Amino acid sequence: MSEAQAKQERMGAVVMSLGSVFIAVMEWIDRPEAGEIVEAEPDWYVTFNLALHGAILLLLLFALLRLPRMVADRPGLKGPFLAMILVGIVAAAYVVGRDLGLV
Repeated sequence: MSEAQAKQERMGAVVMSLGSVFIAVMEWIDRPEAGEIVEAEPDWYVTFNLALHGAILLLLLFALLRLPRMVADRPGLKGPFLAMILVGIVAAAYVVGRDLGLV
């Protein structure tokens, strides 16, 4: 893998991880209180959100698989990138769970 491609993949992993953490924090802040009445969202909106957040989760899982190639030229980045991607996966899984009504 060329150095430019590895740098692009690292940048993509950073953006996806930070984005999924940001979305998860916003979902957590916006959660309804116990017993609060919540209006139902349109079906197309729920489906779109589920597809979008599911795609982010899949891309983060793909980034986890590509991690050894992404940091081959900079082995010192393996630990921080692994932690960042795993935190992003947990955040994205939380958001997908909220979209599915499991959390």
